[in-house]
Formats: sequence, C-alpha cells, structure tokens
Amino acid sequence: MNTVIFTVLIVLIVAEIAASGAWMSGYFRIGIPVYRRKVLIRTFKPGFADELERWHASTLSFPLIFRAISMREIAFREKAYGLYWLRYAPVMRGLIHVSNDKRHVYITGLLNWYVLLLIALLSFMLILEGVLAYMVILIAFLFAVYAIQRYRYAKVGDSLESLYGK
Repeated sequence: MNTVIFTVLIVLIVAEIAASGAWMSGYFRIGIPVYRRKVLIRTFKPGFADELERWHASTLSFPLIFRAISMREIAFREKAYGLYWLRYAPVMRGLIHVSNDKRHVYITGLLNWYVLLLIALLSFMLILEGVLAYMVILIAFLFAVYAIQRYRYAKVGDSLESLYGK
C-alpha cells in the first residue's frame, strides 16, 4: 500500500512539474483557490507580463515568472531552478485575470496538486501510530510556505496597482 501511495505522489509531482513547465493554461486556470485579490486598474496592456517579471526578479528567493496564456490571462509561478538563498516547495501557482471591462484585475493563487495529495495522505496517516509529530511539522511547513507565497502574491497586486492602478 505504501508503495502505491508513494508512486502516485511521484507521478503527480512529475505531472505537476510538466504542466507548470509547459505553461498549460488548464493547469493555471483549474484548481482550489486559496488566495484572491481584486485590483482596480486604469488600463490593460497585453505586454505587462514582461514588466511584472522584471519587477519580481529576486536574488533571495525564487523569482516570479509570468507568461500570457490568453489575451486576458497571465499565469505566474516561481522559477523552478537556480541558486537562491531561500528554498521551499511552492504550495500555489498564480493567475492574473483581467475583467471583461478591463478595469479590474483578479489575482488568484491556486493550491498545487501535490499539496492536496499530501493532505489526503495526512488524513490517511491519522490511523497510524507515531506520526503525529511528523504531521504537525509538515502542516507547519505548509502554512509557512503559504504565508511566504501569500506575501509575494500580494506584492504582485501592489505592483499592478503602482504600474496600472488608479
């Protein structure tokens, strides 16, 4: 049973890496939203993905990278490789969606698939003995990474406001 669960986890992680690396639009559109912010903008320019990427380059942590996946949507995530001081496994991927009237932008953070499987595994592990301490550590780690990413996604909204807002 453990081998099956481990295999499913590995396959899911590989599928998630492939979908994220290929910038598959469905991967960035479909999921459980765990962060949402609405930003008022003056104007929408299709090229602001490049501008946002320049604003969110980082030498401390993974830089955020942005790609347009449609005329009104920009997917973003943390760069998957490189040498950075702060390393963690991201729990979210992001989507910037421009409203029909092009006056609002919605920033959404969707929970990564591997996190859902980890939560399911934790629920399954509750029946085992001696794993409570590991579960608490893993949950604390997930919340810490979420807090870091929530802060970074809020900065994306701040950037949009300063570049294109009011």
